[in-house]
Amino acid sequence: MTALEHLHEEHVRSANTVNGEIGRMERLITSVGIFDALPVRLCPACEQDIDPARHHADTACYVCYQDVDDDKRQRRAQVEIRSLKSELDDLDDVVSHTLTDLTAVRAMQEDLQAKQVDLAHQLNAERTAQLAPFVAALEELAGQVARLEHKLTAFPAIEAIFQRRDQAREALKAAEQAVDALDNEASAPLVAGAKPTDRCSAFADRMNGFLAEFRGDPWVDHDVSIRDSDLTFYVGTRPWDQALGAEAKVLFFLAYSYATLFLEHDLDDECAFPGLLLLDNPYQQGIDENVVRRVLRTLAQAASETGTQVISTQALTPPADPKTIRVLSMPRAYAAP
Repeated sequence: MTALEHLHEEHVRSANTVNGEIGRMERLITSVGIFDALPVRLCPACEQDIDPARHHADTACYVCYQDVDDDKRQRRAQVEIRSLKSELDDLDDVVSHTLTDLTAVRAMQEDLQAKQVDLAHQLNAERTAQLAPFVAALEELAGQVARLEHKLTAFPAIEAIFQRRDQAREALKAAEQAVDALDNEASAPLVAGAKPTDRCSAFADRMNGFLAEFRGDPWVDHDVSIRDSDLTFYVGTRPWDQALGAEAKVLFFLAYSYATLFLEHDLDDECAFPGLLLLDNPYQQGIDENVVRRVLRTLAQAASETGTQVISTQALTPPADPKTIRVLSMPRAYAAP
């Protein structure tokens, strides 16, 4: 069928070519008749003017006066046209026969395709009949394959679970060891430190030693005591904030700061102690300047003894003690509003 289609296309193309040649010959005959009616007014050799009305014989040329035969160009073209038409008839017959054969081949192809479809249906039916006993087994195998693939996808998660289990076992073992160590430490005899009562008493004695120098002015004539159950400070029989006035409260805080510098010295190693004490201009609290100077001198001596440091801002001249007190003058002094 492919060969016939190609042959049909070639014959049709050849017929079109012959038709084109016939049209060209017909246009040639027409053009010859048109140009014969045009007179020659210029000699092609010498380019002199020629008068077409000049006397000449009907069968002679009015340019050279020679006899003129019938125009052979038209006859030759007519002969060529007849030859081309004969060739065109042959091509039409060939094209017609080729088209007939092509139609028959196409009908044969459609018949063969229909038979092919029927054979495919028969083949599928026979294949289905032959595979029917094995379909159930194949479906079962497919299900097993799917389950195995699902299990394979679960293996990484199971492996991660096992890893977490091993990590949990190691963590449990470490925790058990830590618990055993704590049990061993609990069973070991504890080193008893100072009693709370003794610690409160030592801290209160240090405060009273600081305040002894200021009894009567401005300090009251009572000692400081500390209740160990809730660390409440008493002055005499009353809580410190109820028993003291404004100046005495400031002196109480200074005594408290003084006692904290000696925590490491007075108590056991379990007590934390400060390394730095900051005072913000104690002169402005209304206490006499001489009292403040004596307090600063006492705190400077305590800092030297305990290895700590005391920093105090001063609006007035601090006490002169070059061994323990160092004065840093500010470049600018701010006046009170």
